[in-house]
Amino acid sequence: MEVLIIDDEQSITDALQIILSDSGHTVTVAATGREGLNQAGRKRYDLTITDLRLPDMSGLDLLSLLRRREPSCFIIVITAHGTPEIAEESLRRGAFHFLCKPFQPADILALIDEVSTKTGRPTLD
Repeated sequence: MEVLIIDDEQSITDALQIILSDSGHTVTVAATGREGLNQAGRKRYDLTITDLRLPDMSGLDLLSLLRRREPSCFIIVITAHGTPEIAEESLRRGAFHFLCKPFQPADILALIDEVSTKTGRPTLD
């Protein structure tokens, strides 16, 4: 799968890139919402993983913009600042899943498997 990761926290993007690349996925990383939108405008992604708090925009606003741009893309929202209300709002705006940091690699891989099943693109691990 083609995966776009949007997060300004280098340790998170590095870890996700390793986990997903090792599982056979092609990964693109963006550190800001604007950079992520630019990447999404250049290429179609099967999955986007975005942080809720970005330096230049709200992850909820980014989620809405991404959903309008590519309705078929699965979007997972990740955050260290999760509340039930924010999770509910993320899902209402079209997120596939909401995941609180810190999370385990197995958590992301399970979601990737679920997305792969829905897209018909098998995981390669």
